[in-house]
Amino acid sequence: MKKLLIALLVLIVLLVVGMWAAKMYFFSQGDLVTVQIYPGQTGREVAHILKQKGIIRSELLFKLLLRITSRSSDLKAGRFDLRKNSSDLEVINCIKTGQCTHYEKVTFLEGWRSEEMAEALAANGISDGHAFLNIVRAQNLEGKLFPSTYLFADNTPAQKVVDEMVGQYKKNILPLFKKYNTNLTENQVLTLASIVEREAVVHDERPKIAAVYLNRFYMGKRLEADPTVQYALGFAINENRYWKKGLTYKDLKVDSPYNTYRNEGLPPGPICNPGVKSVEAVLNPQPDFDALFFVADNTGRHVFSKTFNEHKRNIKRIRGR
Repeated sequence: MKKLLIALLVLIVLLVVGMWAAKMYFFSQGDLVTVQIYPGQTGREVAHILKQKGIIRSELLFKLLLRITSRSSDLKAGRFDLRKNSSDLEVINCIKTGQCTHYEKVTFLEGWRSEEMAEALAANGISDGHAFLNIVRAQNLEGKLFPSTYLFADNTPAQKVVDEMVGQYKKNILPLFKKYNTNLTENQVLTLASIVEREAVVHDERPKIAAVYLNRFYMGKRLEADPTVQYALGFAINENRYWKKGLTYKDLKVDSPYNTYRNEGLPPGPICNPGVKSVEAVLNPQPDFDALFFVADNTGRHVFSKTFNEHKRNIKRIRGR
């Protein structure tokens, strides 16, 4: 009887250990892995990819379960975040429903023009850059594409991307118009804010820069803002970038409604997509600030002046000429 009890205990221990080992081998999930599944791939091809990535243990078992529960055509194409050593049924359901779809993180910086955003979308495989630009231009959305970090799935329709960015604009920027009183239109505020965004490096100077441009605007003086010329020039081939550096006198004469050296008043619309701080600066500029000029001092900050003669002296002092 005693030997029987010992044998039974040993059997129970072996059974428990065996179940634990089986669980660890078959069901203990590991690291997260991103898997690419292409349109039209067969169940066999998908199983092979999953096995190579360490997601499943057996291609044969996966194919059998797929045949019993689903069809190969039920598996969605795209990139998916799956854990190593997942159960076959979990993997199948995850890919079928898209619940484990991989979302790519993309950051649109404050001060980017829509072309730069389109390039980022295309480079990350998120959306068609040309389709994105067509929507933005058709709906005059430059300035309303809120700069932030987003998560998008591969091949997201361009309209969906635009809707998300404009939605964030409505959430983050529009409330500022209720917070501050202004006699400017929404387009005028965004246009000035976009110039401030391209000019400012240090946050605390934004209200001062905004005040300068507002002073010039209300006085009927040309804004003479370099960023508007950079916008008008478009892509600088020699520099392989937008926003050409080192503008020349020839550049300042470019024939464009966005050239504020040639045209009075504001350009037709925003030259980039500003962030909250720049919009807020235009709506709430530095009070009692009567400067009309400023020049960069090579530290990221600016020196402001009330008169052109003072401005010229500041330029000479800073640039040594």
